Amino acid sequence: MFFGYSVSDDIRDWMVENFHWAIENELLTPETPLILPTKRNFPAPSGDHRKTARALVDAIARHLGIDPEEMDVVAQDVLPAEYQIDYNALGEVGGTWQDPLDGPAVVTYNPNLTRMPMTFLSMLIHEVIHHRLHMTTSLDLPGGLMAEELGTDLHCITAGFGVISMTGAEQAGWQGYMRQETRGLALAIFCAIRGLDASETSQHLSPRAAKLFRRAARIRCEEDA
Repeated sequence: MFFGYSVSDDIRDWMVENFHWAIENELLTPETPLILPTKRNFPAPSGDHRKTARALVDAIARHLGIDPEEMDVVAQDVLPAEYQIDYNALGEVGGTWQDPLDGPAVVTYNPNLTRMPMTFLSMLIHEVIHHRLHMTTSLDLPGGLMAEELGTDLHCITAGFGVISMTGAEQAGWQGYMRQETRGLALAIFCAIRGLDASETSQHLSPRAAKLFRRAARIRCEEDA
């Protein structure tokens, strides 16, 4: 275990390798900001989920230096939430990224997730990060293709969306591909690399997520001392 923090040494080593990969592939640079879930960062209309999703994907793409025209955004054909029994966000596919090879990539999303705005935003970020990762000359992520989904979750954080990732997973009430403790440690590593104040960053998290993050940041400081 990682000094009592529930992230294994193997996962920690894999994370460090991926941070190096992100730096080498310019996903994480000295200018990469911590991107907070503000209206200024993600301007999007409410009401029509199609317009909301399109605007959010466009904003995410711009933060990543991607031309939004490279991606189409399509709603999945799902039943409205009120007609579903025992609806559970974990039990459904929230979103996908597909590359047809002969045209724009396609991001799909479950419209029911718009009931959980932070989860919805976090899911869209995950799918756009898939696109960003596939823009590299070769998808040689540490861990290989078998770990692509887990690696995509991690690179949401190396790209600056760590606060949103932690908040979105908590709002959904589930972990996703990555556990919250691992997200907290990844965010602590991101802040250390970028020279960001951990106490200030924690103010943008819910009390539960902030506790995990502060613990990870404290352990990192003790290790570096």
